[in-house]
Amino acid sequence: MISHKMTLLLGLDIGTTSLKAVLYDINSGLVTRVATRPTPVSHPRKGWSEHDPEALWQAVTTCIRESAGGQPVKGLAISSMAEAGLLLDAGGQALSPIIAWYDRRSEPQAARIEEATSIEALYRTTGQRASPSFGLAKLLWIRDNLPEIFKRGKLWLPVPSYLLLRLVGKAAMDYTIAARTLLFDQRTLNWSTTLLDLFDLPAALFPPASPGGTPLGCLTAQAAAETGLPRSTVCVLGGHDHLCAALAAGAHAAGAMVDSTGSASALLLLTPRFLPNPALALRGYASYAYILQDRYALKGGLKAAGSAIEWLARQLSAPGSEPDYPGLETAAAEGVARQAGPIWLPHLIGSGTPQGDRFSRAALVGMQFEHSHGDLFRGLLESLAFWNRHNLEEMQSLTGQPISSFTILGGVTRLRLLSQLKADTLNRPVLVPQVPEAAATGAALLAGLGAGTFNDPASALSSLRYDCVQIDPIIAHVSWYDALYRQVYLPLYSTLKPINETLHSFHPPDL
Repeated sequence: MISHKMTLLLGLDIGTTSLKAVLYDINSGLVTRVATRPTPVSHPRKGWSEHDPEALWQAVTTCIRESAGGQPVKGLAISSMAEAGLLLDAGGQALSPIIAWYDRRSEPQAARIEEATSIEALYRTTGQRASPSFGLAKLLWIRDNLPEIFKRGKLWLPVPSYLLLRLVGKAAMDYTIAARTLLFDQRTLNWSTTLLDLFDLPAALFPPASPGGTPLGCLTAQAAAETGLPRSTVCVLGGHDHLCAALAAGAHAAGAMVDSTGSASALLLLTPRFLPNPALALRGYASYAYILQDRYALKGGLKAAGSAIEWLARQLSAPGSEPDYPGLETAAAEGVARQAGPIWLPHLIGSGTPQGDRFSRAALVGMQFEHSHGDLFRGLLESLAFWNRHNLEEMQSLTGQPISSFTILGGVTRLRLLSQLKADTLNRPVLVPQVPEAAATGAALLAGLGAGTFNDPASALSSLRYDCVQIDPIIAHVSWYDALYRQVYLPLYSTLKPINETLHSFHPPDL
């Protein structure tokens, strides 16, 4: 059941390149306002990426004022990139910039983490392998390189926790964000004392962890003044952006698979339990708590998906002009009857899952004079669809979990051809919910749960009034893509692996 005493909920989404605030009206079941700002970022050195905490806060408050300022918002929650974080002092003041999730400075620390434990032992506890993305590696980098700042640090907060601290004055973290520190025990859903002791980190650095949808309290007077929201607005724990988006898409049952693609691609399979299987670790998959209790998400990923499409579209456009995506899609669609090629290995930032090879590079094979810009574009879309299939097959094989549905989310759904190619290569219907800004909308639903607007997740999901488009495979294309996938795409990685390893070892002379 839904309480209609207050009808407005606010969902924030703090993304890699942009942040958004959506105002959700539960009476209409629609998002009524959206505000967006670029995510502030700087690159002080090669391989380094940082967010200024104050600039981020100002961008967030601006978005809130534009989307909901002065409105009687009942609850607010945040969907966010998960691994970016910072150290704060005893007074809650930032001691350094926020280190971005994709920042590479902590690669030596990530290697040291795997040396200090085993891949299998780490996965059995955290459901993940060591990576420079995770909070633990970033903390160790700060301790190694900025010891005075580390000594003053009293609290490590990922981005959504930092923003909630400024909104409500309380430090807290939800399970899905806590998981991405690499210090959270998925078996107990608490901080791992074993890992904290191993890396000599005080437990007090990390706030209590609770499920998404947990209410934290109302806005502080200062936050109310800066955002334009009433002080009575309840701040609620949200979650990892891809998982919030999956919630808005209706993913709640075990076996639901969601392809959430923005700049990067996350492929999520909902499971009824934590899967501490070392075979999953070796392929780069993560198993961690889902937004809803009694569910876990098995996550695969590709770091360059939507960003790869944007990159190629810009290369195929006139200098200084914006990409003509409808024109590229039309040109790509005309290539359906062509002979095989060109096909991409879409590894512009490593392989992602299931190979887990960060040294793998992108490649284009099968190019000939008769191929056009449309063929190049189509080849990349096909390769991203093949990546989906490869991961679906691996995840299903390793878990034994039947796939009950396949849902596509994210900005790439604007390319209908890509959704059709995914249906054709998977040989199954794909669902494309028409929910705008799914991650932020999912956060708004969690805000409603925490603020008491919804009694349970089912009533939250049933409040949405958006259509869902089903795209069926084109039967005439299925066997063609099956052969192309098996005979061309799958062998590409292993064929090119030794060449990519050689390329990685090359260092050009100073010229």
